Amino acid sequence: MRAEFPPTSPLGGACRRIRRACQRSSPKRGLTQERLGQLAGISRNQVQNIEHSRNNTKDLRGRPGAGNPTMDTVFQLANALQVDVSFLIFGNGNGDIDE
Repeated sequence: MRAEFPPTSPLGGACRRIRRACQRSSPKRGLTQERLGQLAGISRNQVQNIEHSRNNTKDLRGRPGAGNPTMDTVFQLANALQVDVSFLIFGNGNGDIDE
């Protein structure tokens, strides 16, 4: 089990929307994790971590830390996925995936 932000927290909701956008929009646009990473200027590993809502840190039990991409990464992903950054964070704006 991985560590996560509380589901009701604004940060937890934003992280879930970012994760879903990567998981759902990439295949619709014919993007692999590798290609999305190239377009966003991040590594394939980082895309994978975002899609699984984790990071490379470990908690005291050895579980992956909760996913928490930087704002810079969020803007880069929005650009690569061709959606408004507000869609990734708040679930509104220009996007084509379900909340």
